[in-house]
Amino acid sequence: MSIRLLSSISLLALACNNDSNPLDSAGVDPGYVSGACIQGQCFAGLVCQGDNLCMSPGGGSGGDPSGDPGGDPTDGSTDGSTDGSASDTSAGPGGGPGGDPTSGPSSDPTVTGGPGPTSDSDPTTDPPMTTDEPVTCKNLQLDAPTTNLIFVLDRSGSFSVGTWDHDGNPGTPAVSKWSSLHKTLTAVVGKYQAQHKLGLMMFPSSAAASDYSAAACVTNTKPEVAPALGSAGAIGAALPAANAMLKGATPMARGLDGALSSLDSAPANEARAMVLIGDGSPNCSDSAPNTDGLFETLDTSAHGIVGAAWSNDQIPTAVVGVNLPDSYSSAMKDGNPDNTNPVEEFNKLAVAGGRPRTGGAKFYDATNESELGAYLDEAVYVTLGCELTLNETPADPTVTRVTVDGMNYAYSPNLDCSTGDGWVYSSGNNSRVRLCGAACEGLLSSGSAQVDLDCP
Repeated sequence: MSIRLLSSISLLALACNNDSNPLDSAGVDPGYVSGACIQGQCFAGLVCQGDNLCMSPGGGSGGDPSGDPGGDPTDGSTDGSTDGSASDTSAGPGGGPGGDPTSGPSSDPTVTGGPGPTSDSDPTTDPPMTTDEPVTCKNLQLDAPTTNLIFVLDRSGSFSVGTWDHDGNPGTPAVSKWSSLHKTLTAVVGKYQAQHKLGLMMFPSSAAASDYSAAACVTNTKPEVAPALGSAGAIGAALPAANAMLKGATPMARGLDGALSSLDSAPANEARAMVLIGDGSPNCSDSAPNTDGLFETLDTSAHGIVGAAWSNDQIPTAVVGVNLPDSYSSAMKDGNPDNTNPVEEFNKLAVAGGRPRTGGAKFYDATNESELGAYLDEAVYVTLGCELTLNETPADPTVTRVTVDGMNYAYSPNLDCSTGDGWVYSSGNNSRVRLCGAACEGLLSSGSAQVDLDCP
């Protein structure tokens, strides 16, 4: 006990050098009057008097600093107040007398009652919350789309009038252009009917007459055969016989309008296209002022129709000519537009339709049956759909990859699809991509492409 008491006296002696308020210190100056009581208690044997002051019980100014008057400073056994049971100076959890948790410095390093300060650099601090969802790489294997393709076919009287050297062999009899067209077209339809929806729109219709009147321009308002899979039989049945004598003028614009009205109902995820086939310049304009104007004036609205179909609706038109004369027609009453060169007009139609050929002739200019068959096949091929519908839009459109038949093709936002290789987005929300050039050819030959979305 004496050792403990001496320790308390030493602490009080150290505290007396502190000029601070006794309420702010860990001890008081031992003397007659030591200072104010702290919560009714005093240190080292002093007692709290009525004036709320800590005073020696003996009242002497030279009181024993141990708090035991007249006693052995090393023996605290004669005074119960010195046994540490009530005046022990050991600090409580808060550093204050009697373990008062409200006293003592808040910076006491032994205090563990709460967490320390945190900061952005505190390694124990949780990372900041984020609302961004993780981006998932997606690998899409997409088949080449089905195309709704309509053959817009000139069946005017000129197709069956006269003959041509269809095979370049003078030893074989000549045949009509219609006979060659019937043969080659049915072969091409049979080739593509399983995968693509093919239809037939003819101008004029079978009701057209060989009169120099509006009766020569009669055309149906919808296709003879609507686009469908496996339509070779229906198209073959709708075509006039190979040796038929055809009648009527060349109401090309009406035929195009009828075809487009049918394509409007095609499913959104399928491609749309037309192959225009003819042997002369268009007439039968709906705005013709009289009968002469109906036949002798070029109907340029056909150019505008194919141009709008391509530029506004991405419906391409490939143009095939069958033995067109490369000369200007005479200004005479003969049922043909005056002062018009059919080759020039078909070139314009091919450019407007979005599928021009390279070189001088922009359309497929067939001069015999063999060329006609090859050109019809190529015209179908270049109009088949090379647009792919994605299952979802990419989070980052700039990292989309398109691979066709093992070849990766680059994205180019300003790609001219008629001359370049690669691909572009073809919808405002990046949900469709259009393959061009070699990429398109690869898609059509292989039948599928891989599109990787959000794969860095």
